[in-house]
Amino acid sequence: MHQGGHDRRGRSTSARRPNVTIRILPYSAGEHAGLEGAFTVLSFAEEEDPDVAYVEGTAGDVYVESTDHVDRYRSAFEQICDAALPTEESLKLISDAKDNLSHD
Repeated sequence: MHQGGHDRRGRSTSARRPNVTIRILPYSAGEHAGLEGAFTVLSFAEEEDPDVAYVEGTAGDVYVESTDHVDRYRSAFEQICDAALPTEESLKLISDAKDNLSHD
């Protein structure tokens, strides 16, 4: 696990990387597609390498290769992104929470 530093505004240095997007899914979003467990959709540049979903679960971790199932996980990820706060709002929420913790 990577633990980055913070700049003067309290932003994680990781948040400034071009390949990192930080978005928070607030409790107010309610029930969402990610509640069943963690998953990652792996996409590859070569067409002969099909996309795969890596699914973590209490019974063990699985690689899902069926196109229909991978598409379901891709759709679930899109639903989560649609419900998440935009990046700037997410970073502000993190910064505000950090400020509140430092005052306690």
